[in-house]
Formats: sequence, C-alpha cells, structure tokens
Amino acid sequence: MVHNLRLLDWSNPSHGFDWALQANDTIKRLIVEGRHAELASYQTLGREVQLAVPTPDHFLPLLYALALKEEDEPLNFFNDNPVMGSLTMTSVKIG
Repeated sequence: MVHNLRLLDWSNPSHGFDWALQANDTIKRLIVEGRHAELASYQTLGREVQLAVPTPDHFLPLLYALALKEEDEPLNFFNDNPVMGSLTMTSVKIG
C-alpha cells in the first residue's frame, strides 16, 4: 500500500518511516470500515498518504478489488511489513 521508491532507505531493509506506518494504518482502517470513497480520494488524506502514494499506478488496483467486495465478506491483511522505510507489501484478501 505504501509505495514510494524515491525515498527508499537501502541501509535499513526491515523498518518503516513513521509517515509510512501511519499511512499504511490509515489505508487499512478505511478498508476495514468500508470507506471506499475516501480511499478513492486518497490525495486528500493528508501528507502521510501523499508520501505513501506519490503516483496512482500501484494504488488504483486496490480500489478495483475493493469494489468487488460483498458487504459481509471478510477481509484479511497479509504480508503487512514495512520494507526500507517507504515501502510496504501489505496485501488484502477478500473472502
């Protein structure tokens, strides 16, 4: 969910910057709460999310997947670890 390759910290492979962790938590919370309209307007979610999603190409596919979710389908997050400060490979399984 966090994908800012320009700010990678190559010297520290298994950590996340504070803003990256905050953005990851915000995005996950909005997913769990079903607040998809806010996710679609991710540019308005604050500086942390703007840094986490500097370009839409890796974020927009998430919105397409969420649009297919039925109301009562469960969500599970996996691979939820920060990498090199400004990258997470957090993924969501629907159903």
